[in-house]
Amino acid sequence: MKKYADLHCHPHSRAFHWMRHTKYEKKQKKYNPWNVVLSNFKKQEKGKRAFSYSQCDPVKLWNGETKLVFASLYPFEKGFYKGGQIDQNKLIRILDVLATSGLGFLNPITWFQTMFAFITGAPTILKIARAFLQSLLMRMPIRRIKYFISKKYDYYEELIKERDFLASKSKQATRNEIYIPGIKRVFKSTKKMRKKYSESLDATGKYVICSDYSEVKSTLENNEIAMVLTIEGMHALGTDTNLSKVEERIMELKKWPQPVFFITFAHHFNNYLGGHAHSIPDALRVLSDQTDGMNGDIRPEGEQAIRLLLGLNSMLEKDVSLGRRILIDLKHTAAQTRKWYYDRIVTPAMDKGDTIPVILSHVAYSGWSTLQETIDYSHQENDRDLKDGFYPWNINACGEDVIWAAKTSGLIGICFDQRILGDKKDKVNSIDLIWNNLKTMVDVILEDEKLDSTQKSKCWSYFTLGTDFEGYIDPTQDYGNSLLFDDFERDLIGKLEGLHVLDGARYHLTSSEEVEKAARGICFENAHLFLKQHF
Repeated sequence: MKKYADLHCHPHSRAFHWMRHTKYEKKQKKYNPWNVVLSNFKKQEKGKRAFSYSQCDPVKLWNGETKLVFASLYPFEKGFYKGGQIDQNKLIRILDVLATSGLGFLNPITWFQTMFAFITGAPTILKIARAFLQSLLMRMPIRRIKYFISKKYDYYEELIKERDFLASKSKQATRNEIYIPGIKRVFKSTKKMRKKYSESLDATGKYVICSDYSEVKSTLENNEIAMVLTIEGMHALGTDTNLSKVEERIMELKKWPQPVFFITFAHHFNNYLGGHAHSIPDALRVLSDQTDGMNGDIRPEGEQAIRLLLGLNSMLEKDVSLGRRILIDLKHTAAQTRKWYYDRIVTPAMDKGDTIPVILSHVAYSGWSTLQETIDYSHQENDRDLKDGFYPWNINACGEDVIWAAKTSGLIGICFDQRILGDKKDKVNSIDLIWNNLKTMVDVILEDEKLDSTQKSKCWSYFTLGTDFEGYIDPTQDYGNSLLFDDFERDLIGKLEGLHVLDGARYHLTSSEEVEKAARGICFENAHLFLKQHF
């Protein structure tokens, strides 16, 4: 049976958010990732935006043979729910009523609150409406939003809670349970649902959060799920309120029994360390304003944090006293900050014999050749325009990023989000959409004059799957969850075979064996070998 890898996904997040702050939190038998939240199967089958169904929970991972999982921990950012000066206590009291009403976003009271908000325009009510709309759109329980906007919410504490939730079933063979939210429990039978949707709702399996490559290797040999921890966003270290504690918390991360392999430096909102790329569509700005710090440069605190994560002293030399290396993922990092990273960290370290692999965990191609072109366009990014069929925002990788990944034997995860891939209205066939981005990035490598022949001969080895499943994405319709990776690989082989016939020598696809090797590499082996070298 073929195995699959995913460089960036959140396999536990849906269960975590639905059961956090409930009675289940005190019951380990129920409060764990194997208690999967019931999906909306009509939405799942159509490959719609994954607000109401799971894409990569442990059951889908197990039944879909996704056996190498880079599990991303992500404390939800306050910027999604915060904005303007309002009476926070009043807001929390109102949301508390909604949270305890028993019906969540289905409660008619919440519809009244929303309509009233837009009629009156009162700041507090508008904030309530925004929080409710986020709950409606993202199928996030009101109780969670109440917590996110409260003074109690601390990113770092939530990071530890999320880690412990995921770790609660590590190394334990488990048959899943089914969590049915709210009023649906009255009408749905778990026994019938398990039988009807067995591929999505029935599995007995085991995942292991691994401490090093040897444990990854043994877990895969046992045909179990090998998980490696990652973190999405440096805000997770509490940079909004405790910037002075960042260095201390980095050192704590390095001592976790199951270490963090890489950390995505930026995410959607200001982390006070460096610039984040524009990511939220203009149509949603009414809900979330990410302009503070957007598309900016590195800050002194961010420079120090990056050196510490990488275990480098002020001379950019490896220092064993700084602990194990945590790699940097540049997805969501502004192009201006990426340029600094390549110029001031990667290049001088490489000159000293230390090659730091460039990771872009869940991206597509932007259509731009250079970072400077990307930076120049960043102030013009909009919901309408594409560049040669590609999504040109600086959240995506430009040619210069791709070349840096090849030069450092890094790894690029192909995101399965339609918008990021350049299709906003389900107009492009799924495999054509992904293939257009993948092949163009391979062309960038083959056409570069500074990469040597060996680097070019490995042109397919720099890519893997980085779906961003469970990140509330609008996926490519044919590959909307991890049960469908086998379909993707079949279609990918078809594209590679076509390239083999047309120009096999140029693309290092001179035989069917090389076609199979390239496909297997993208679907599993490239991520596996990357771990073997760096974990």
